[in-house]
Order: sequence, then structure tokens, then C-alpha cells
Amino acid sequence: MSKKNRLIYLPLGGAGEIGMNAYVYGYGPAGKERLIVVDLGVTFPDMDGSPGVDLIFPDIDWLRQRRASIDGIFITHAHEDHVGAIGHYWEDLGAPVFARPFTANIARRKLAEHGHPDSVVKVVGTYPEVIHAGPFSLSYVPISHSIPESAGLLIDTPAGRILHSGDFKVDQTP
Repeated sequence: MSKKNRLIYLPLGGAGEIGMNAYVYGYGPAGKERLIVVDLGVTFPDMDGSPGVDLIFPDIDWLRQRRASIDGIFITHAHEDHVGAIGHYWEDLGAPVFARPFTANIARRKLAEHGHPDSVVKVVGTYPEVIHAGPFSLSYVPISHSIPESAGLLIDTPAGRILHSGDFKVDQTP
């Protein structure tokens, strides 16, 4: 494998669809990247196409195999399609969870429902506060959406800056 560092982006769900948001960013030599996860959500089935199914989860097998490389899970906001899978998957990933206060409260409840410690959730502020996770430096950037404390992520990497928008809604009457 090449020793040259690379930046990767891997959507496990949510890209090009509504729901089940789960994104992976990585940086490092091919096959040895340090990783962060942005959002870990569920989606709700269409009753016509999936009768009897309550929730649909992203496939995190690739992440499970790289558990030791995950430096953090960053949740952009408290909608189910962004935080709904945290209780189901946290044990498989084992990384600290970062979120704004409102979202952190929801994430803690999801973890508690599955018997996981709520101490893994770290409450963070907004830009200019910076969280360091492996080769990444991240800041939460407030955005307008339909739930309190929604945020995008400003992700600085050795390869450049990424703006992960999260969900947003232009508020015509703030």
C-alpha cells in the first residue's frame, strides 16, 4: 500500500436520500486512515414497501472492521435520521460522541436506552471552539433548521478544509 496520505469521504447512508445519515471522513495512508463519523441516523420505512419493519439502519460493517481507527462521532442535530442509531451502534464503534447541548441530551437518552454510558457524549460549543480528533480539527457552525442547535461542521484536515452542511432550512422569518 502507498504511504502517501489521502482524504476519503464515504457516505454510508443519507447521500442522495432522506434519512439514515451516516458519513465517514478519513485521512492518512491508504488502508490506515484515521476516521471520524458524522451523524449516525435511522430512516423510517415506507409501509407499502416494508411492512413490519420499524427502522432501517446504515450498514456499518466497514466501520466495525476499523473501530480502532475512529477518533470521534460528531452529531449535527437531534433529528432521528441523524442521531437515531447512536444507541444501537455505539458499542460497535466505541468512539467519543460530540454534539451541541440539545443534541447531546438526545444522544445520551439514546445511549441510556441501550445500557451505554452517557459519559461518552461530549457537549461542545460553536465556532471558534475547536475539537481535535486525530488529524482533524472540527468546529460546529450554527445553521437554521427545524430543530434547536442545528449545526454544520467545519472540518480542517491536512489536505484542506471541508464544510459538512448537515441539514438546513432557510428561515424567511427568523
